[in-house]
Amino acid sequence: MDVLAILISIILIILAILHFFWALFGIKNPETVVPTEIGSNHVKTPNKIMAVLVGLILLGFAFVFINRIIDYVDFEWLQYVSIGIGIIFIIRAFGDFKYVGFFKTAKNSKFSALDTRYYSPLCLLMGALILILELMD
Repeated sequence: MDVLAILISIILIILAILHFFWALFGIKNPETVVPTEIGSNHVKTPNKIMAVLVGLILLGFAFVFINRIIDYVDFEWLQYVSIGIGIIFIIRAFGDFKYVGFFKTAKNSKFSALDTRYYSPLCLLMGALILILELMD
């Protein structure tokens, strides 16, 4: 199970680095990573502060799983935090029923195609792996 925790941590760290990169250097094609409003071709410009915040949250998630391996913090409730993280990823995979997730109604953009093909399946996989990791322990 340590291999699974390492894999989850690596994916979360890569996603965090990607968000930090976007905050520092901007997004070259925002239409591929940000939803387009329904009935419009206008893509909202992502906020750099929010990109850093998401990156920090993803790093925090990664350290929860790194803790399973090196045990630098000994709190029993971290297992429940980990289960919560898994549930967050599963909820993201199902989405808000408008712009993100498998059941989105806005299917008019490059983002929606990429979300259906890559982003939502990754979130579902991450959520499932996290729940498997925590519930099998």
